[in-house]
Amino acid sequence: MEKVTGIKSVDFKIIALGHGVVNWNGPTALSSNGKNLEYKKDVTDINFEKNPLYISQNCVRHHLFRSQAFDIHYANKSKLDNLIQILASETGLIRGYVIPNSQNKRTSPLLIEDFVDELHNGNYEQLSNASSVEEIPKPDGTVGYKRGENSIFSKTTFGDTRYKSYGSISIEQLQFISLDKKFDREAMQIKQGQGEEVAQEIQSFIKSLNSNLKPVATFHENYVRSGTIFEEGENGILLNNDAIQALVEYTLTLISELSIRQAKSYMYVDSITVDYNDSKKMMRIKRDESSVSGTPESDFANYFYTK
Repeated sequence: MEKVTGIKSVDFKIIALGHGVVNWNGPTALSSNGKNLEYKKDVTDINFEKNPLYISQNCVRHHLFRSQAFDIHYANKSKLDNLIQILASETGLIRGYVIPNSQNKRTSPLLIEDFVDELHNGNYEQLSNASSVEEIPKPDGTVGYKRGENSIFSKTTFGDTRYKSYGSISIEQLQFISLDKKFDREAMQIKQGQGEEVAQEIQSFIKSLNSNLKPVATFHENYVRSGTIFEEGENGILLNNDAIQALVEYTLTLISELSIRQAKSYMYVDSITVDYNDSKKMMRIKRDESSVSGTPESDFANYFYTK
C-alpha cells in the first residue's frame, strides 16, 4: 500500500491582545460560608491562573466568518444555484455547514482551540444591595412597615489581556468535496451531468482568491480514499495543489486579521506562527516550535485517487 506523503496539515499558533471581557460565560457562582446549597464556589477559590479568562472557539469562529454568519438559513436544497452559492464560498469550503431539511453537510477542515488569557489581570468584587425598612401608609391613616429587599451579587472585570491559541487546517478534509450519499457526507445533491458545473463554480471562486495561482477543481464519479480495502469510491470534487494553497492562504489571512469588539472590550490577533506540517506528529508546533516549517517544502498530501 502506497503511503500518503506531503503536507498533511497546516498548523498554527495565535497570539492575540486586547482589553476587558470579550466572551463571558456568566458570573461565578459562590458559596456563603458553605451554608447555602444554591451556590458552588467560595470567594477564596477565585483564581484566574487556575481558571483563566478565555474566548470560546465558537465565539472565535462566529466572528471569523461573521460576514456569512446567517447565510446558511437561506439555503434551499431544491434550488441547485442556491446550494452552489453556499458550497462555492468560504462557508462551504472552510467554515462548514449542515442544511437541516436535507442533511447535506460539509465538515469544516478548520480546527481552532479556545483563546486562553495568559495575563490573568482579573478583578473580582462581591457586592451587596441592602434596603432599609420602608414605611407603608395604610387607608386608616396609620403607617405599616415593610422590610426592603436585599441582594448579593458579584462583578468580574479584566484589564489588558493576552491570549494564546492553536489551530489546524486538515488537508484531507479541505481537498475533497463529496457529492454522494454513500458515506453520509454529501455536500449537496446533484443530478447526472451537474457535477462538472459545481466543480467549475468552486474553481472560479477559488481563482478569485488568488489570481496568480492556477486552481483546478475536478469532478469524478468514483474517488477512492487511499488505503481502503475494497476501493469503494464516491461522486465528488478534488482540489489540486494550487486550489488548496489558495484556500489555506485565505484562511490564514482571515485569522491574522481577526478582531472582536464587544461593548467596552476588544481583542485582535497580533501574530500567527504557521507550520506546513508534513510529518507524522500532529500539532508539533505545540511541543517544539524549532521544528516547524513556515513555508511549504513539499506539495500538499493527496488522499484520493480515481478508479
